[in-house]
Amino acid sequence: MRLINQLTLAACLPALISGCSFKEPAGSDSVNREGTVTLNYAKGFRIEDRGSYRIISVFNPWQNSEDQVFRYVLSKNPSLVPDSLSRITFIKTPVQKVATFSTTHIAFIDTLDGVGSVTGVSGADYVFNGKLRDSIKAGLVRDIGYDQNINFELIVKLNPDVLFLFGVERTISGTISKLHDLGIVTVMCGDYLETHPLGKAEWIKFFGEFYDLRERAGNIFAGIDSSYSTIAEHARKVVQQSPDILSGLPWKDAWHLPGGQSYAARLIHDAGGNYLWSDNDSDEAFPLDLESVFIRAMDADIWINPGDARNLEDLTAFEERFRYLPVFNNAQVYNNDQRINDYGGNDYWESGALRPDLILADLFAIFHPDHAPTHKFIYYRELK
Repeated sequence: MRLINQLTLAACLPALISGCSFKEPAGSDSVNREGTVTLNYAKGFRIEDRGSYRIISVFNPWQNSEDQVFRYVLSKNPSLVPDSLSRITFIKTPVQKVATFSTTHIAFIDTLDGVGSVTGVSGADYVFNGKLRDSIKAGLVRDIGYDQNINFELIVKLNPDVLFLFGVERTISGTISKLHDLGIVTVMCGDYLETHPLGKAEWIKFFGEFYDLRERAGNIFAGIDSSYSTIAEHARKVVQQSPDILSGLPWKDAWHLPGGQSYAARLIHDAGGNYLWSDNDSDEAFPLDLESVFIRAMDADIWINPGDARNLEDLTAFEERFRYLPVFNNAQVYNNDQRINDYGGNDYWESGALRPDLILADLFAIFHPDHAPTHKFIYYRELK
């Protein structure tokens, strides 16, 4: 619960919630008649409770994948699992040692008080979590590499109970096969593909199963869901005019904009903003040439998430024509890099995956400052 306790009070909207505090609602998770754990937003996994064991299915865990299903059987005792399931990967729970290819998973594990079980991470420099950073410096947590530089020898030496994987393309299948041949148990995760902010956060239920902490995970998520929904409902009630929002930064000759049905677009909408490309029907990023973007960007009231820009000068160094945008001249540019370590590791992509309610609170305060005059920002800051 460390992450919840550290971030919640700082993110409360005083005008919205009096004496704000985070509480875990009792009995917030449930299993339906079919024995499936209730999921309200997440689409990428399913948990089937069979009493003495559980079956977890992960669906299409990389971009543009179809009909891909990964299944895992979890139980305290392998003898309780029917022989008919012997071909499915078995994982003894609760897990004691884990490694992960994504820093996003750290927030889920830490909030379940499981960060001490982490022995390996991919891209250790980019870890923001303070306790894990201390373990990395002490040599207790090792960097297992990434992409073409995966340290398979080290992974075998660490011998984790589970290695949590994610993949952007089908090529991750080759990595899975090699790790399997080395005797490493891998679990595919597709949390990053969820299009609803609460869908991504709901993956805490997925991780809870590996630590035998279903009730705690369900209660934590219920609190996040309640917090997010309260802020979104408040925005719907008080907002009379939504500011037009520009998002992102071009790369080379193209501006890859969030799709109109994407995670980023949903956050903008729920915070009371009007995303300039809300008419786009994709849930993935799509490229446009700079000239096409500039035409709509002239109407932007606020610009968010401008890549690696740390100040306004960085933006004009990247593209001189930004000076002609009213949103630039009005200094209404905000980036999500308030919490960043010395190596560029950004907590927005780590703890923010679990706490979309805190991101939403920041965005609401940016879009409607008159309704949140004393808000203390967690992830965002104004560029000067």
